[in-house]
Amino acid sequence: MYERPVKRLEDPEIISALVSALHKAGYRRETIESALIRQAPIDLDILADCYRRLTEASAAMHGEAGAPPAAGNRRAA
Repeated sequence: MYERPVKRLEDPEIISALVSALHKAGYRRETIESALIRQAPIDLDILADCYRRLTEASAAMHGEAGAPPAAGNRRAA
């Protein structure tokens, strides 16, 4: 038998692109993680960082869109 070294998912750009594409396609985090882990060993620190950046980008987009003021912050005239 030939033994080949197992390819690892270690490139942050590739992992980020995979996570973003699957997230945009509507897959949940648990599904994305299990799918990637089943395909190849993956650097979990990079995967966690990709999720952190994705969450920050989503929060920034929603923050820039402008949220309605909270009921407690309104003042009577």
